[in-house]
Amino acid sequence: MEIIGKKSKRTKVWTKELRHIDPTNFRPDLILELDDENLIIEFQSTFVNDKFSKRAHAYVAITDQNKKNNKEVNLSVLSTAEDSKIVEYRYNKLNIFKYEVEGLNNLDSEEVINNVKNKLKNRKIPEGRDIILLALVPLSKKGKNIVEYIYRVIEILFRLKDLTVSQKDLAFGIMWLTTDKFVEDTLERNIICDLLGGRMSLIHEYGENKYNVGKNEGIEQGIEQGIEQGIEQGIEQGIEKIIVNLLKSGEEPEDIANKTDVSLEKIVDIKNKNNL
Repeated sequence: MEIIGKKSKRTKVWTKELRHIDPTNFRPDLILELDDENLIIEFQSTFVNDKFSKRAHAYVAITDQNKKNNKEVNLSVLSTAEDSKIVEYRYNKLNIFKYEVEGLNNLDSEEVINNVKNKLKNRKIPEGRDIILLALVPLSKKGKNIVEYIYRVIEILFRLKDLTVSQKDLAFGIMWLTTDKFVEDTLERNIICDLLGGRMSLIHEYGENKYNVGKNEGIEQGIEQGIEQGIEQGIEQGIEKIIVNLLKSGEEPEDIANKTDVSLEKIVDIKNKNNL
């Protein structure tokens, strides 16, 4: 709220409720019910344009139609690509759709990361703003760097022991949304999302793919191979990478097991395999 210049004593997240309306076309990043408004927040790493404005206008219209209160609906864009500004999109000769862009293009990724890491080193608790800026860091990156910074941020988030439930949920939520929106490789995207929460998606997807490939050879065989390969790929390519880095940073296997839901036995195996 501080970053986008809003004040509200009450905040309710209700994106999940709306996504059931039309999950194919209606996928806003975040919808918050505040004291005086329903606020849609979109995360952008590229310049907004007419195509984006059309989609954003649809978000506002659908949200207004399906809201369960009498509050107005507004849109704010958090952008790492441009300066703060007001956008005006004319969709007919009588009506103009306006929304705010909050520019984060001057966000110094390394400064944000080092700020949190230094506080951890000095046993200081990072502030809520520190945590949210950390979660926004990957948005300032382009192409393959996004994946690199997503992993870096996740590693730090797993090391934070004193996060409130709301801080953890929002930080992990931003990371999940960033991953879902900007990581193009399906396998890489599912590995990261599964690490952040809801790990079954990767397994199901592999099961379905293997079923389609191997259905002529036997349905059961295809599904079994899919599940086995899904678990193996997920651990080898994603979760293991995070665990190795956490171990290198000095985290104890027991603490990692509590934070990641990966078994202690598996973490010890990874530690021994990598001579840590």
